[in-house]
Amino acid sequence: MSSRTHFAAPLLLAIIVALILYVSLYPFRFGADGPTAMEVLRELSWARASRGDMLNNVLLYVPLGFCIALAVEPRFGRLTGIAAGLVGGALLSITMEIMQGSIATRVPSLTDLSLNAAGALAGAIGGSAWHALGARMTPQANPAGRSGAIALVVLVLWLIARLWPFVPDASLRQLKRAVRPLFTPEIGWPDLAAFFVGWLVVAQAVFHLARRQRSVDVFLIVIAAVLVGRTFTAGNTLEFAELAAIALLLPVLVLISRVEDRGRSALLAAALGTWLASVALLPALGGARDVAIELPALGEFLGRNAPPPAELAGRAFSYVALTWLLAGSGLFPHVAAGITVLLVVLLGLMQAGAATPVYGWIDVVIAIIAGILVTRWTPRK
Repeated sequence: MSSRTHFAAPLLLAIIVALILYVSLYPFRFGADGPTAMEVLRELSWARASRGDMLNNVLLYVPLGFCIALAVEPRFGRLTGIAAGLVGGALLSITMEIMQGSIATRVPSLTDLSLNAAGALAGAIGGSAWHALGARMTPQANPAGRSGAIALVVLVLWLIARLWPFVPDASLRQLKRAVRPLFTPEIGWPDLAAFFVGWLVVAQAVFHLARRQRSVDVFLIVIAAVLVGRTFTAGNTLEFAELAAIALLLPVLVLISRVEDRGRSALLAAALGTWLASVALLPALGGARDVAIELPALGEFLGRNAPPPAELAGRAFSYVALTWLLAGSGLFPHVAAGITVLLVVLLGLMQAGAATPVYGWIDVVIAIIAGILVTRWTPRK
């Protein structure tokens, strides 16, 4: 039994319960002469549900069980934490089914109850795994040369890229739209690699910003903010590749936690640089065989349009993070900035003949700005 508690668990649990109440009781039109609790329980049946509704019921209670186990296990042990997640999810689900009996547009059923309980159990098991391995994810020692301002810029840029346009939409229509891609899960390896590398960099930024004892909880809050934010911001959806990448993070962070800070920064810089290069080279390698490799004309290079805001923030995240990681690996900040700018220029030139080139002049500008930020804000030794 571990005595390490999680300050994020009660906060996230309160938010999740509020979301479940909203989703379960919408549109809040309770009948004055509704049935009693016993009448609702006697009339519960195994009503058929669509695959989408079944998945929604499971997903809605997964974070509930996760947070209950995370709050209970440090004090009472693993089995108690998992059991509390299951029982808590089942009790809340029964309460929602009883209250839905007074809403004309909602149909309480044993199917919903069982799926909700299954989701809570799955979440509780996940919460127990997070508690068991969470302490091993953080670096063994605090980074020697903290560059907190740059780490904060990296984190903010990631949030902008994932949550743009920041227009809240708490309707059930948006909720169903957000989870619809999960009904037919498909994993594109480029997307999985992009999310995996991105979240690794975010974890490194959080570990630089937060104290070691609380960094795992802060990282959990960032993950929850992105997933909940994408669920309830207009036009955004959840992506199965991102969920899979987050699931892969835990064992990988445990493996690299014992690597000293410079080595870990070098590994992440290599991974990020490799991904940036693959974005430019893979389409060219997979295209037509008779494409001639030649440098683009200056007018063509300058004429490439700027990307939309979310993608622009994503590119800024990549270039600031790459320069910051290179500097963290031991390079002089000016050298790290020069490497990032040179890489971006080369990748832009190597996309000659591409029908839809990824890199353009705006990338060079962003890379230069990223280099200036890192060189100015990196602490002097």
